[in-house]
Amino acid sequence: MSKTILQKSAKYLILIGTLLWIVLVIAAYYLVHKPLLPSQAFNLALAFGQFVVAVGLVSIGGGLGSYLLPDNNLNPLGRLALQAAFGLGVLSIGFLIVGSTLGVNPVLMWGIFLLLGGFFWRSAWRWLKSWKELLLRCYPTSRLEWAIALGVGVILLSTLTKALAPPTKFDTLVYHLSLPQAYLEAGRIVYVPWLFYWGMPQITEMLFTWALTLAGKEAAIVLGWLIGLLALVGLFAYTKQRLGARPAWVAIAALLAGFTTAESLAWGYVGWMSILYGWSFLVVLECWISNGRRRDLLLAGIFAGLALGTKYTNGVLFLVGVGVIVWVCREKSLWEILKNILRFGVVFLVASLPWLIKNFLATGNPAYPLLLPSGGVNQIRLTKYQGQALWGDWRDVIFLPFRATVYGLEGGAGYSASVGPLLLTLGALAWVGWKNRSDEQRSALRIIHMVAGLGLLVWIAAARFSGFLIQSRLYFSLFPVFAILAGAGFDALRYIKLPKIRLQRIVSVLVLLVFFFNVFNVSVNALKQGTLQNVLALQSDHDYLVTNLGWYAVVMKSIRDLPPDARVLMLWETRSLYCAPKCFPDEILDRWYNDITLMQSSEVILQSWRDAGYTHLLYYRLGADYIRRKDTVYQSSDWQTLEILLSSLSQTDEFGDVYVLYSLDS
Repeated sequence: MSKTILQKSAKYLILIGTLLWIVLVIAAYYLVHKPLLPSQAFNLALAFGQFVVAVGLVSIGGGLGSYLLPDNNLNPLGRLALQAAFGLGVLSIGFLIVGSTLGVNPVLMWGIFLLLGGFFWRSAWRWLKSWKELLLRCYPTSRLEWAIALGVGVILLSTLTKALAPPTKFDTLVYHLSLPQAYLEAGRIVYVPWLFYWGMPQITEMLFTWALTLAGKEAAIVLGWLIGLLALVGLFAYTKQRLGARPAWVAIAALLAGFTTAESLAWGYVGWMSILYGWSFLVVLECWISNGRRRDLLLAGIFAGLALGTKYTNGVLFLVGVGVIVWVCREKSLWEILKNILRFGVVFLVASLPWLIKNFLATGNPAYPLLLPSGGVNQIRLTKYQGQALWGDWRDVIFLPFRATVYGLEGGAGYSASVGPLLLTLGALAWVGWKNRSDEQRSALRIIHMVAGLGLLVWIAAARFSGFLIQSRLYFSLFPVFAILAGAGFDALRYIKLPKIRLQRIVSVLVLLVFFFNVFNVSVNALKQGTLQNVLALQSDHDYLVTNLGWYAVVMKSIRDLPPDARVLMLWETRSLYCAPKCFPDEILDRWYNDITLMQSSEVILQSWRDAGYTHLLYYRLGADYIRRKDTVYQSSDWQTLEILLSSLSQTDEFGDVYVLYSLDS
């Protein structure tokens, strides 16, 4: 007996000794041959923590959504995306209420994060575990699917590294993260009169504020990346359920073949939240049409309202929903049609009401900063902003999808987004082989065609009211429909029978060619920007910003180094994220126009700046030169007055030929 015990003890000692020996030798080796520099270890740990925080917020949203929407007619992956979309919307509105009353600070936000995590941990864990279905249901089964899956993986990895680096994209620096930063600095969600875009709906920005408060700016961008992943998964799941696996992969490729849609995964914009809510709206609306459940119609109204709470132009979904209701109920009584529109409209209003109430309480204008002069937007500013000249001509009415595809360039004039050629080329073929499709497919495609058609009509009409409203990115909530049609169009090619020619195989090559052009562009862009070097601490944040933003990054550091009581007024510079709270941007490039129109004299304007407490003026010379060439509202005397004002100031610093920093001391 004792001998047996001694033998077992000896075995355990040998086991422990062996493990200690291995661990000690490995530890001794890496004490000399350090695998990571301390800075690299810190950066990687920080990136991992930011990613975990973003995943935690999405998981809480998914758990809350699964608690509130336990079932629907989608497959497991679609259900996961729909539940997360609903839960994140509820969390955002809840954050607005809490942040406006109790405040915004790390202690409170961490407390709520942990409290919700504890309360919903079971449903959140079930929701998170259900993602194992992703590996089974998204598993590629053909060479085309494997190739697309590889490209999607490269895009996701490239954009994730970019999301983990300091944000550099224009609108993120202007307001998508500047607003969350302002709320954190104020300790509460408050009215921000110096930022025109404060009045825009902020479902995504509320979630960004939470993530930023917990783990910094990059956590907010990663959260936006995860929202894009949810949208892609939902789109894949729905398309596969309706059309099959290969059309689902092609739908994803068609959407990510656009440089803007793919790159914006890492921008911290609201476009992918719009796509997620546009997809959610379509899913539940189609469920209502197929089963007639009132609950699904109400959900469609809620998702349309959440979409409006993301961006005003997502109101297109409300108009589309009304049009679909009228068509579906066309054989019923007028009263039945009105009842369904009323049900849809009431829940739409309830879901979008928090942002209108926020604006009304702060400025008296629910639609601030639009429609009426209010708050920090007087009639001069409103007229200039809303009075943008129309872009394009009659061709942009008749051929809008074609022109948006061919002439749309990221950051360019007009359509201002590169959406890729596959959405249009394949989507236009979705009607082919109609009689060969099943009744279920025809029913689904009928409603998808209707949503796409009505959405395009709204886009065309809106573009005739303002030059702004022609931009493709303003209608991203319609893009899930366009992507599904692209998948359907590819699938329809198998119904075209030609002797000895397999048309679908030929088109498959073209699809991969187009898709991998964009995969190459996105991945090379990430390498060129140095995102991986920054994440691995091979390049400092400041050097990374200088590489990607040029003199702007140098100027921002200079402003941050000013005395604590410095207040810097900006002329023709809109981006304030990296100099807050010391700087006040010219967010819609109208400060000089407003001041010269109201006060006319350089002496009066200068004194008004001093009276407002500004100590410095940052003059963006290149921005002013651009406005002078492009904006016809200015008179030559306006520029002469500006030169007189600048000549009266003492220059404290100059940054190349781009920026000049002046002192406003009298």
